[in-house]
Amino acid sequence: MFLLKFTEIPGDLNKINREFIGNPIDEFTDIYERFTNLYAIKSLISDDELHKRPLKNRKNRVCRFCGVPFSAEERFKSKAHLLPELIGNKNLFSDFECDKCNSLFGKYETDLANFLGASRAFSIANARSGGLKFKSPDKTFIVQKDPEGPRSVPKLRIESHEEINDHFTLDAENKKVTFRTTRPSYNPHHVFKALLKMGLSVLPDQYVSDYEIAFAILRSVKKNEEPDNPLYKLNVYVHPGPAFPSPMVILFEKKQKTDEIPTHIICIMFHSYTYQLVLPLNKKDKWMFDGEKIVTVPNMPPFIDKHFAARFGMPKGHCLNLNLDELKRNEKHEMTFTFEDYTDTRLNE
Repeated sequence: MFLLKFTEIPGDLNKINREFIGNPIDEFTDIYERFTNLYAIKSLISDDELHKRPLKNRKNRVCRFCGVPFSAEERFKSKAHLLPELIGNKNLFSDFECDKCNSLFGKYETDLANFLGASRAFSIANARSGGLKFKSPDKTFIVQKDPEGPRSVPKLRIESHEEINDHFTLDAENKKVTFRTTRPSYNPHHVFKALLKMGLSVLPDQYVSDYEIAFAILRSVKKNEEPDNPLYKLNVYVHPGPAFPSPMVILFEKKQKTDEIPTHIICIMFHSYTYQLVLPLNKKDKWMFDGEKIVTVPNMPPFIDKHFAARFGMPKGHCLNLNLDELKRNEKHEMTFTFEDYTDTRLNE
């Protein structure tokens, strides 16, 4: 993994400069250099001790997403997470999310959970806690903590019922195992909104007013009317080996205001995933969309150190189109993992 270097800014002890340090994978060096020449880290939120913060008293709260203040009708009773608990956040909470918005965003997070599917259950944290049991829609593929294993050795129990389903392939020579199952039903545009909500949550206060349209899209119940808008398409990397130690969201800001690229790009890192999405429709970007300029979205590299990749394998990238605003059913889901060793416990015939 890349390391983050934290440096206090001289003259302002309350501000910290953040930058990645590490050796980019050779295949991604050009992408890394181009992206870091165009963008710098503006803010970062991670589920760790450094980023915990005190919350405002409920009576002083105002919802960032709909503008409602504390009142007799809105009392901010919900324990709103700054990042979803389902991606591993345990300690970061929000003091600018009202109960009504919290309920709405919870529906988006249900779609995100269904989209991530079995991958959420394949984690060492779940092997320890047993907090999540995945069962495929047809109930023939199950992932859960092994109840028979010793507590000191966390294990997952993976059940494959009905051999015809071809749920896994073991490649012993290359030390890989691939699991195949089906995702529960989900709405792709709700998945986009769940990710967008994370990005809008890490915005510094001074930028909130720049994204009035993005906030409106987040709360809107209207169907998406731009099915091929490139601003709603994401780049995703999946890496083998150990997962990120905690979920992290990074806000990148372009260095030159005159560059014909979006002002902000969001990087969301959790489990074994890195998601890149544009914070769409910043009012300061309006000048670029005059029908004549060509606005590009630079690809973000995976922030995986070359030594990590050499040991565990290369991250794989793909483009994810979440424009579709309808229910997706019975979508196939494939996950490949590496391992160091295995024991064949089948009885000899």
